[in-house]
Amino acid sequence: MIQAIVLLRSEGGLDPSPGLYEAQNMLRERSVWLAEQGLVDLEEPPVGVPQLIEMVNAISEPVVAVEALWDGDTQGWFVKLVAIVQRPGRHHHRLDERPLALFRRGSDLRLFNGEVPPWPEAVEAAEKGQAVARSLGVPFHFASPDTPDDGLPRWWDSQSA
Repeated sequence: MIQAIVLLRSEGGLDPSPGLYEAQNMLRERSVWLAEQGLVDLEEPPVGVPQLIEMVNAISEPVVAVEALWDGDTQGWFVKLVAIVQRPGRHHHRLDERPLALFRRGSDLRLFNGEVPPWPEAVEAAEKGQAVARSLGVPFHFASPDTPDDGLPRWWDSQSA
């Protein structure tokens, strides 16, 4: 990660050059996007609650909630853990998301083999997301912890305009 940050800051063509935490967030967001496109595998060691708390504390925008949500690709379902921040975003006029972690514990073959439910990635995301939200004093939202569904309302959908 350090080499990528140095490269982004020196050769990224961004003016002004991003700070350390901004560069980390940019690289993390890009990695998640590449993984969602199936272009890379994010095989990182499991992230712990202290690391997640450190990550949200480094976010410059006010964090108003922590959310876990299902997403899927050609390999199967996974759970994204995001911090909801106060800034205009792609999906909401006042709020945006900042990626924190991605939880995947296997392919959809588990469905056919009767290994799920319960979904271990959902359990882990919920436990860690709740701990992070508690540490910040903000709500935690997971619309469907028991069943993968990427079409459910987001936390910000429950907020007034």
